[in-house]
Amino acid sequence: MKVSTLLMMTLILGIFQLTFLEYFRIFGIKPDLLLVTVVIAGLFLEMRLAIIFGIFTGIFKDIFSLSPFGLNVLLFSLWGFLVAKISRKISIEDNIASVILVFVIALLQNIASGLALIYSGSFVPTGIFLRIILVGSLYTALTLPLILKITKIRI
Repeated sequence: MKVSTLLMMTLILGIFQLTFLEYFRIFGIKPDLLLVTVVIAGLFLEMRLAIIFGIFTGIFKDIFSLSPFGLNVLLFSLWGFLVAKISRKISIEDNIASVILVFVIALLQNIASGLALIYSGSFVPTGIFLRIILVGSLYTALTLPLILKITKIRI
């Protein structure tokens, strides 16, 4: 996969996430399409490019999010590195394995973001925290097959 194609896809999905996904919220939660693009980058790009892609995607998300600036840069570059490392050691050749991978990465991303929010002094009720972690991660993971089908990328 070309980096330019992935960057264009990220830009389109990022704009879609900021605008139209407001209408597709489930329990007030929308999927993290930028995180999905970082996982796709980790699967298809070499490790160095996946990390760089994660950094730039994290900057893009940090500009438009309420989380502490730099958190998504750090986490997205980490996910790009880990997915690239894992995909070289474990064969991820079907949609089910890739959806599970996205779910686990989204779960870790939501836990880290929630803990950073709590650490910064914000109060988040436990029920809402768990709902964001579980429903948000599942919703993000279930968008992967749709994105792959629309972009005609084969895993």
